[in-house]
Amino acid sequence: MSDLANQAEPIVKKLLKAEESQLYELLGIRDQAIQAEPEKSASLDPQVTYNQAQMGAKEDVLELGKNIFDHWAVGAYKLACGSEDEDLEDREQLITATGVSEVAIAAAIAGLLISQLAVPAALAPVIAAIAVKRFFRPAYGEFCKIWKKNLPQVE
Repeated sequence: MSDLANQAEPIVKKLLKAEESQLYELLGIRDQAIQAEPEKSASLDPQVTYNQAQMGAKEDVLELGKNIFDHWAVGAYKLACGSEDEDLEDREQLITATGVSEVAIAAAIAGLLISQLAVPAALAPVIAAIAVKRFFRPAYGEFCKIWKKNLPQVE
């Protein structure tokens, strides 16, 4: 497991206990927080709180989180489940992690999002937790099939 995945593991373990809607909301909150304070983007677990005056209604923050997830989901899917030779080593790490636990696979996805897709560290663990909560199944092949079937339609 990569160093980033090791660092992400305790964070995604906590995130996987949340409801999916809470994760979308958190994703929106983190995005708004790093817009206001860009240095927060480098932290895997930035200390941020919802501020209605700065961020707007919670429903809007939740919708923003869904949009952010949709934006990164296609790239993350291609990286984790695609067939590009350049991503083969990363996919092999992910396949190894699938035999361990949901936490391990979410941590591995978070590490790959940061290292391969330049997703801000503050957002990657939340995106990974949502992906695992929505699409994870014990068999890696099934995980990818379910994820592909549920990918957002990107123009």
